[in-house]
Amino acid sequence: MGVRGTAFDNSKWEVSHRYLTGQIDRATHRTVVAHQLLPSFKLGVEWNQKTGEVGFVANWRALSETERRPAVIFGTSSDRIGTPEGQSYFVTFSKSLQNETGLPIAPYVGASYSGYENRVIYPFGLNVGLGPNWSALILNDGVHTHVSTTYGWNRFAVTFLAVERKDVGISIGARF
Repeated sequence: MGVRGTAFDNSKWEVSHRYLTGQIDRATHRTVVAHQLLPSFKLGVEWNQKTGEVGFVANWRALSETERRPAVIFGTSSDRIGTPEGQSYFVTFSKSLQNETGLPIAPYVGASYSGYENRVIYPFGLNVGLGPNWSALILNDGVHTHVSTTYGWNRFAVTFLAVERKDVGISIGARF
């Protein structure tokens, strides 16, 4: 749900819009408006314009990452890209391995209950720092693999993505 590259400022609000080609109507346009209620808790509204669907999104960082422990995050949002309806509920474990490897990498793994498919799936991925303002993400949402590249500056981020490694899109976000 986050605007990658902008998470470490004092902003309380976040707005982002994603546009995808080649996907079902639900995934084509998605706007999220979220409020950082607490340093570890974000709550918002998601609107999928082409279907008129409005839902809620939330992230709770139950445990912050430390030198030895991964971050543990619980959350909810609309089900994964490609599902025509449904809500997902997830837990994610993520950890920067830069100190251990000398590389700017942060893998994650999780479990997500798919309301559409009525089953648990297991997403995973790897975030790679490419420079002071650039990062790349390769992820598997439990079913399909996606790749993205993000350029973040100040309180803004632009992400170029390839859903299922073929359907291209862009996401633009800001925090204020």
